[in-house]
Amino acid sequence: MVDYSEKVISLIKKRKDLHPDDPAIQTIWNEMVDILKENEQSAISFLNQCGEKDIYWLSEIFEDLSSEFQSRAFIDCLLQLQKKYPDLDMEQDIEYAIQSIEE
Repeated sequence: MVDYSEKVISLIKKRKDLHPDDPAIQTIWNEMVDILKENEQSAISFLNQCGEKDIYWLSEIFEDLSSEFQSRAFIDCLLQLQKKYPDLDMEQDIEYAIQSIEE
């Protein structure tokens, strides 16, 4: 899991350095989703270990992960992260995750 974590953290660092309108952001998002979607339980474990700043950047891909996982476990993870980091606005991400399993 260390290599897994290092890859995602490295991508977060790259993302932080980009201008908000940089088209390379989509590529980084895709890479992060590809890594995290491989194993839902590993992704949830990783997210639970992340700090607030990393969760802030990762929240950009929560919608995509919700679509991939379509699970109650991922929704519960997002709810726990929202409680852990109340300053992060994750309500829309949580709503989308709920919608994705209802469809």
